[in-house]
Amino acid sequence: MRRCLPWFKGAGIAAMFLLGVVLAGAVMPGLRGLLGRRASGLCEDIVVHWNRTVCRILNVRLEITGAPDPAARLLVANHISWLDIIALGGQGRGQFVAKAEVADWPVMGYLAKRIGTLFVQRGDAAQTAATAELMVWRLRQGKRLILFPEGTTTPGERVLRFHGRLFQPAGLAGVGVQAVALGYSGPAKTAAPFIGEDEFVPHLLGILRLERIDLRLSYGPLLPAGLDAGGMAALSRRWVAETLAAVPAARAG
Repeated sequence: MRRCLPWFKGAGIAAMFLLGVVLAGAVMPGLRGLLGRRASGLCEDIVVHWNRTVCRILNVRLEITGAPDPAARLLVANHISWLDIIALGGQGRGQFVAKAEVADWPVMGYLAKRIGTLFVQRGDAAQTAATAELMVWRLRQGKRLILFPEGTTTPGERVLRFHGRLFQPAGLAGVGVQAVALGYSGPAKTAAPFIGEDEFVPHLLGILRLERIDLRLSYGPLLPAGLDAGGMAALSRRWVAETLAAVPAARAG
């Protein structure tokens, strides 16, 4: 039975990807055409439930501490894997800000573009400025944005510097910022990281072989008001790093 499990999960994920293409490419645009702005929340809820279903198929076991603060319009997290996006996307409404390379991922890239993900092209100052303006506009509209300020994925052993410029839209929009720490354990600790030259499809096949995926999501406190972008970046990174470092010590005790 265990030998068959990856095949069952693979069939489930393939079905969800197909459903996602239909929802993002036809159903959601149709709802927007019929309902206008009133369709926004409904479309976001569709995305949330899609992410939750994918997590169930992959048997993602979430250990959650804390909760999203209602006043936080910008969530920032360390980045290990594409699974981070699915897990965070299943916690509630939110739109992602991602590196431009994500748009080229098979299926996931198409879905990301269709559901309103904002993309940052590293090294392109004009495009980055345009994305920042869109972030400010969405934040002022009351949308929640989710981004990974390290700018890349890591094996999860340490937290890279958080780029301060990515926090500037929150300051301009005058909204709250909250950090989230993500940490995988068990077999997923080595299987989940999606780094370097890893390709999406081979990585997904490896994920399907896992019996379960253990992931901790830890929500931090709302950052103090009045911080500049650099201060927000430094404080949120420190909280994430300290939270992840404390987990093994707490379990060992």
